Amino acid sequence: MNATAKKWSSRLAFALAALVVVLAWLLYFHNATVAAALPRWPWLQGTIAHLGQKSPAAAEPDEDPDNTKNEIPVHTARITTATLHRYVEGFGTISPRPPRPDSMAGSASIASPVAGVVSKILCVPGRQVHAGDTLIQLDDRIAKAAVDQAQAAFNQADASLAALKAQPRPDQLQIAQLAVQKSKAAVEFAHKNYDRIKQLAADQVTPGKNLEQATQDLSSAQGDLATAQSQLNILKNTPTPEDLRQENAKVAQSAAALAAAKIQLQMLTITAPIDATVITVSVNPGEAVDTTRSLVQLIALDRLAVDLDVPADQLPPDAQGLTALIVPATTASASRPASAAPSASSDAAEPIPAKITFVSPQVEAKTGAVQVSIDLPPDARLRPGLSVRVRIVADEHKDTLAVPREAVVADENGDTVIALLDGDQAIHKHVKAGIQENGLIEIIAEGLKEGDKVVTAGAYGLPQATRVKVLD
Repeated sequence: MNATAKKWSSRLAFALAALVVVLAWLLYFHNATVAAALPRWPWLQGTIAHLGQKSPAAAEPDEDPDNTKNEIPVHTARITTATLHRYVEGFGTISPRPPRPDSMAGSASIASPVAGVVSKILCVPGRQVHAGDTLIQLDDRIAKAAVDQAQAAFNQADASLAALKAQPRPDQLQIAQLAVQKSKAAVEFAHKNYDRIKQLAADQVTPGKNLEQATQDLSSAQGDLATAQSQLNILKNTPTPEDLRQENAKVAQSAAALAAAKIQLQMLTITAPIDATVITVSVNPGEAVDTTRSLVQLIALDRLAVDLDVPADQLPPDAQGLTALIVPATTASASRPASAAPSASSDAAEPIPAKITFVSPQVEAKTGAVQVSIDLPPDARLRPGLSVRVRIVADEHKDTLAVPREAVVADENGDTVIALLDGDQAIHKHVKAGIQENGLIEIIAEGLKEGDKVVTAGAYGLPQATRVKVLD
């Protein structure tokens, strides 16, 4: 045998010795594993079993299969009485409130009612204005001249009417009455003269031509009396209803022209229609404007609302008037799904309580959502266009039994249970889980009362009846 053969022989012997040691170690310490991997022959399984450890290691006290003798460390809490709420969540955008019968609109985009040239700008962005305050003044020189002209025409028509109503004058009536009296005296004298001459003519004392002259004088005097009486009656009945109607029509026409001229003048002064804050001014003095261009944008920061879409099946039928909590949307809250349970620390901002003022009667067929509008309180201090998260208080359970969320688990059958503490044992109690809020969940079951202890940390996986060690 040469040196090379001797070298390989020693290496093979060493490898065989190492293999024997490994097999012996496996057979002694892991004979059960080896036996499971070999065929189920009785003589082979028995041999492997004899080559292993002679006595199994003693079981630890906590591995006793009797659960009532084991002590499992757990934490506990007491059943409390709380008021819990169910929320419907969504995201919306703050916008100006629409006009209401009892309140002004939340915004206004103001244009000029007439074409003209800007003379003065009397507002600046950021300033609070009130309804009626002047924002922009257009050149009004021509309009003022038109008003003066219309005023003069009205004054003339009114003076004519007044002069007509002042007729007749007292001196005119007095003169007419004196004329009537004089005519009556003349008729009386002429009538007496006629009677005298008629008698003389009958006695054939005077010629017939004198009787004719007396008759003519009497007729003339009677005519003068009728004329004087007619003139007096005309003066007494002046002015006539027709004259009054004509003059009144002239006055009304001139008054309407004056009112139109004043309105034209007023339209050159552009005022604020609502109490609001000036957001933008998009015109400069000297620029020509028309009725199609928006000049000033107003938004009332105390009359804002939030519009959002929420699942219609999650809202109660009488959702109008429900309380809603509004917080500015953050990156963290915007990435959280709307179905996730709300957390008391999810937003740093304090929620702003508000009320639902409008629920659309129509549901979107594709999404099953309904539009909801919520009025913000005047002191909300939120800006239009801001995205906010809204939590609508859809349901409220007052004085209900509640436990920490981790105390409610599912058993091996999938039923909802709590581990109710009875002495040093934790016993499963089937419950119906209700709404949850701020780490508490409502539980409904018979036989439960406030103050009962339940397992919290360590409740998951506990058997039906388990001996526990309370760590609290």
